[in-house]
Amino acid sequence: MGKIYGKTKVTPKPKKKKNEHNRLRDIIVNFRVSPKEKSVIDARIAATGMSKQDYYRQSCMFQKILVRGNIRTFAAIRTTVRELSEKIDMNPDLTALDPADAERLKTILEILNYLY
Repeated sequence: MGKIYGKTKVTPKPKKKKNEHNRLRDIIVNFRVSPKEKSVIDARIAATGMSKQDYYRQSCMFQKILVRGNIRTFAAIRTTVRELSEKIDMNPDLTALDPADAERLKTILEILNYLY
């Protein structure tokens, strides 16, 4: 038998999967609510005229935080303050603080300011 010379099939490399529609925000955040809470949230969104995603984003990032003091809350605050204290001790210049850590510090200060 003779060899049959033909073109070998070359399978193309799979394309890199881009984030959905080349969006900057590609992370999904979910949470559960009761039917009554959903109707209240939907009414508030309708009153603002904003899209749901904009309303949730603005609400989560810029609303005041109401925390009821309990052991779990204060333990979390204590742990976070301890972690931030170590980072600040290593680099006392607060302008070089990581933005996520700066936000954590700001949140704790807001909670403590409200409590006092």
